[in-house]
Amino acid sequence: MKRCLFFLILGGLLWPALGLAEDGREADHKLDEIVVTSTRKSKAVDTPASLSIITAEELEDMGAKNIVEALSKIPGVVDSSSKSQSVVIRGNKSAMAGGPVLLMDGVPLKLGDYRYSEFDFIPVNQIERIEVLRSAGIAYGPGAARGVINVITKKSKSEGIHGDVSASYGSWDTHNENMSLQGMRNKVDYLINAENYHTDGYEEEEENRQSVLGRLGYNLSDQSRIGLRVNHVDYDNQTAEGLKKYQWQLDNYRREIHFPKSETDSDLLWHNEKDEKNTTVALEFSHKAEKKFFDSSFSWATYEKDFRRTYAIYDSPTSVYYEDSDQDTYALTMSGGYHFDFGSVSYTPTIGIDYEDIDNTVGRIYPYYPTKNTDTYNFDLQEKTYGVFWDNNLRFNEKWGLDAGIRFDRTEVEFQDKVPNIVDEDRDMFSYSIAPSYHFNDQAMIYASVGRNYWFPTPRYYAWAVEKGGSLNPVEDLEPEEVLTYELGYKHLFNKAFNINATIYYSEYKDKFGSVYDENDDSCGQGNIGDAEAKGIEIEADGRLCQYFGYRVAATYQDIEWTSGTASVYIHPDNTRDYTADISGKQIYWVPEISGVIGLDFYPMAGLKISMDINYIGERYVDYLNQIEYPDKTTFDARASYTWKAWKVWVLGKNIFDEDLEYASNSSGKLNSDGEPNNAYYVQNGAYVEAGISYHF
Repeated sequence: MKRCLFFLILGGLLWPALGLAEDGREADHKLDEIVVTSTRKSKAVDTPASLSIITAEELEDMGAKNIVEALSKIPGVVDSSSKSQSVVIRGNKSAMAGGPVLLMDGVPLKLGDYRYSEFDFIPVNQIERIEVLRSAGIAYGPGAARGVINVITKKSKSEGIHGDVSASYGSWDTHNENMSLQGMRNKVDYLINAENYHTDGYEEEEENRQSVLGRLGYNLSDQSRIGLRVNHVDYDNQTAEGLKKYQWQLDNYRREIHFPKSETDSDLLWHNEKDEKNTTVALEFSHKAEKKFFDSSFSWATYEKDFRRTYAIYDSPTSVYYEDSDQDTYALTMSGGYHFDFGSVSYTPTIGIDYEDIDNTVGRIYPYYPTKNTDTYNFDLQEKTYGVFWDNNLRFNEKWGLDAGIRFDRTEVEFQDKVPNIVDEDRDMFSYSIAPSYHFNDQAMIYASVGRNYWFPTPRYYAWAVEKGGSLNPVEDLEPEEVLTYELGYKHLFNKAFNINATIYYSEYKDKFGSVYDENDDSCGQGNIGDAEAKGIEIEADGRLCQYFGYRVAATYQDIEWTSGTASVYIHPDNTRDYTADISGKQIYWVPEISGVIGLDFYPMAGLKISMDINYIGERYVDYLNQIEYPDKTTFDARASYTWKAWKVWVLGKNIFDEDLEYASNSSGKLNSDGEPNNAYYVQNGAYVEAGISYHF
C-alpha cells in the first residue's frame, strides 16, 4: 500500500510539471553546474554518466550533520550505517569493508586496514558540493566499481573580503558552530574555515569534531593557478561495543549506551573510546586555456587513531585492549589534454596518471592481561597503487558524442604481523568505458554506456586470509570484484517547472565477497563467494511550478540478486547449519526494491521557505537466504528558513514522528531457541529538532 501511495504521489507531481514545460528555463540548476567527476570538466547535463549533485545550499537546508544524511536521498544510495556511518550504492558492498570510493577534492580518503569510509570525518559546513557517480568512469582506480563520492570543499570566488558565521542547537545537546573568511586580492586568493561540532547522541553516544580548512592560491594568469590546501580534523566519540543490540535490549534500552548484556545477565556494557586525527596537505596546480588543460595534485595525509575497548572492564577486564594506528599516505594525480577542432568534429583526448602509497602501522596491548599473545594484532601494512588512463571525447556536428577510455591499475599489498604471517600480493586490473550520446540541444541529452571496473579487497581481507583462511580461503585466491555495467540515461533541463535526470542500468558482478566459515564454525575471513546481477531504474526530477511552490523527487527501483555462489547459513525452521548453501536466485540482503524521497517547497513570501520531505524505503532482507525481512519505513522531515539581508534563521525537524530506525544484521539467518531471528540491531537516530542562525558579510 505504501509503495502504491509513493508512486501515486510521484506521478501526481510529474504530470502537471510536464504540461508546464516551456522555454525560459531557470538558469540556476544543478544540471547546469560544472562538474569534475570526469576526466574533463563539463556541465552535469553533458556528462554521459549516472551523476547526482548535492549542493552546499541543500546540505544547509536539510541540516545535515554528516554527508550520509544527504547521500541517502539520492537514487540508488542506501544508508547502511551500523557502528559507523556507511552507504551502499546499487547494493554493491560486503561485510567489514568500506563501500564506494570517497574522495576529498579528488584525493582518495582511505583510512585504516578496513578502509572504512569515515563520513563523520568530513565537516559538512566546508563542502561546496558533493558529486556522486553511481557507475564510475575510468578516471578512478580500484574501488570505483562500488561508486564514487567526490566531496569538493569550498573555495574563494570573488574579490574583497567575505565571510560567514553560523551556529545551531538541537536535540541531544547537539550544537554546531562554523566560521569562514575568504577573499581575493590582486593575484592571491585565500579561504579559512573552522568548525566545532558536539552531540550527546540519540543513544547518549557522545561525539566531538573540530576541523580547519585552509586554502591559499596564487593565480599565475587568468588560466593558471597554483594552490595549497590544508585540512585538519580531530574527531572523538564514545560508543558501546559496536552499539549492537539484540531484541530484548532494543525493546528496553533503545536509547541508552549502557545496557545489560542479556535479560539474565545484569552486567552493563561500558563504553569504548575512539580518538582520530586526520591532516591532509595538498599542493595543486591547474591550467585551463582555450585548447589545452592540465590538472595535478600532490598530497600527504596522516591519520592517527587511538581506540580503547573497555566495554567489559568491570566483569572481564582481560578482554580490554588499547589499539593505536598510524598511517601516512602519499598521493599524486596528474591529467591533461588538448581540444582539437576538425570542422564539424571536435576531439579531446585526456591522459592521466595516479600514484598512491599507504603505510599503516598498528599496535595493540592488553593492559589487564600482559601475558596475552598479541602477535597477530601488531602489524605493518603497505599498499601501493599505480594507475594510468586514456580518455577520448568526440563531438560530431554538436549533436552526436562519443566518450571512450581505457585504464590500467596495479595494486600491491604487503602485510606482516609478528607471528609472522606475511602477505605479498599484487593484482593487475584493466578497465574501460564506452558511452555514445546524442545532444538534442545544450540542455538535453540521451546516452548509452558500457563499462568495466573493479573493487580491490581491503588489506584486512588479505590479513584474515593468510592468518586463518586455510584451504577454504587461501590468500592467493582473493580476486578483485569485477563489475560490468550497461546504462541508458536521459537528462533534460526543460524549464523552471520540470527537469529530469533518469537512468536505466544492468550490472554483472563477478567474484563478490562474503564471509567464509569452516565446518567447525570458525571464520576463514572474507572470500569471493559468488556472482550477482543487478538491474534498476533511478529518477531525479525537480521544478518550480509557480512563484509559491516547488518540488523535488528521487525514486529508485532495484532488483539485485545472486546468480551463483554459496554461503554459510542457518536453514529455517530447524535452525540447522549449512556451510555451503546455494544462494543463487536470492536477493542481496539489505537492499530495498523500492525507495525514494518526495520533497515539497513553499515560498509564501519573500525570504521565507518552508519545506517537507517524505522519505520511503521498502522492505529488505536481512539474511543470505531471504528468510528474514525487515519492514518498510516512512519518515518525515520539515524545515522553515527566513532570509533577511545578510541574515538567515531556520528551524527544522528530522524524523519528526520518531519512527524506529535501525540497521539489522543477521546474514546467516540464525534463530534463537524460541524460533525468533537472532537479529543484531544498530540503532539509528530518532526525532531531531534544531534551530540555527547565520550571517554573511
